[in-house]
This record gives sequence, structure tokens and C-alpha cells, in this order.
Amino acid sequence: MTSPQVEANSLQVTDQQSIRVLFIGNSYTYVNDLPWLTQQLAVSAKETRTLETEMVVVGGASLKNHWKRGEALRLLKAKRWDYVVLQEQSTLPITNPKEMSKYASLFDTEIKRVNSQTVFYLTWARQNQPETQEILTDSYMRIAKELKAKVAPVGIAWQKIQEANLKLNLYNSDQSHPSPIGSYVASCVFYSIFYKVSPVGLSRRIYSSQFSTPQEGNRIELENLSETDAEIIQKLVEYIVRKI
Repeated sequence: MTSPQVEANSLQVTDQQSIRVLFIGNSYTYVNDLPWLTQQLAVSAKETRTLETEMVVVGGASLKNHWKRGEALRLLKAKRWDYVVLQEQSTLPITNPKEMSKYASLFDTEIKRVNSQTVFYLTWARQNQPETQEILTDSYMRIAKELKAKVAPVGIAWQKIQEANLKLNLYNSDQSHPSPIGSYVASCVFYSIFYKVSPVGLSRRIYSSQFSTPQEGNRIELENLSETDAEIIQKLVEYIVRKI
């Protein structure tokens, strides 16, 4: 994906009834449509406040790229948001944390200006470089603490699930992008952050967003986790989010 993309997944509700979230990021956000998956968890939980999401995503983009392009900033100012999720390019928190900090701070200033709250999407290490997770985690936690922002500890959840030696493949075949299960873990984390509740008991079925109609027959099921696997994922996410 080489050009900016803005996608909306809006449920027809009023602002007062919904939690509104803007995701700013790249393929770690749009592969498997993470915002949509998170919406589906909220639906499965029968939340009274439904979730509305939009995303500004560009393949491989950094926060600096998004700041320079301007599309994310325009959308940020154009609507009301409860949360704005910032996702840095996957390896930049390791290779250039100063640049990450600079543009995260610039975005956070604008996010606060519109009375919204910053959430950092703490991502995961490449499959063949698990030792870099600690650096990724430190970079995100440091800037979040400095800015008094929230953290969605997705990478930490991935790490703990892998340490639990579950036979769950969180990675795509490229050893970088998320599999449907990997995105499911991320959506459980974001659901917990947005609703401030445990993800235990949420739906364990993972659908494609190719069809967003409510009829189940029109959806493509990517995964149907066993009750045991879903419960382990959800309880680990609950513990990690509470600990953060």
C-alpha cells in the first residue's frame, strides 16, 4: 500500500452512545482490520456503548510520515474522538527512539488539544528477533509515561502467550505481520483498554471484515479458537492490561 488510506467502520449511533477511536498506523493496524475486529468483540459483549473506529493507515509508515502527510492531523481535528491510537513503524522504536519520541509528542499535543486521549499501540518483535521485544517495550513505555498516555501492551501479550508455549501461531508467514490469531490478541487488548473491562468471555471466533453485514452467513471465518485457547489468551490479556 503506497498511498494514504482512510477507512471508516462506523456503526449508526449517536456520539453519546459510542466510543470513538481513531487509529493512526500502518500494516500492523490494517492487516486483518484490527479496528473492525475490536468492534466485533464489543458487539459480542453486547456493550451498551458501541465502538466507532476510523483509521489512517499507510504501509510501512512511521509517525513522522503521518505527521508530514497531514491526513491524520486533519481527521483528528475534524471529528470527536475518545481515543487516538498511535502505532509507530515496527522497528523504529528500536533503531531511532528519538524520532519516535519527537513525533509521538507532536501528535500527543494535538490529541490533548481536542480533548482526546493518546493510546500507544505497543507492538511485537519480529519472529526471528524475540530479544528486541524488551527494547520495543521500553521505548513505548518511556514515551507513554512522559506524556501521561495510555499503552495497549499488545507486544507484551504476544510475548507472554509465546512463553506459555501455546501452539498458537501469532505471526503471518513473513514472520512480521499478525496472523488472524495475532490480531485477535491485539483486539482483546484494545477492547480492554477502551471499555476498561476484562476480555474474558468474549467471542472466540475471528471473522474477516470483507463482509461487514450482520448476517453471520455472509462472513468468512478465519479462525475459531478452542474454549481453552481463547480463555488462556483472554486471561493473559486481562492480567497484562491490569498490570500496566
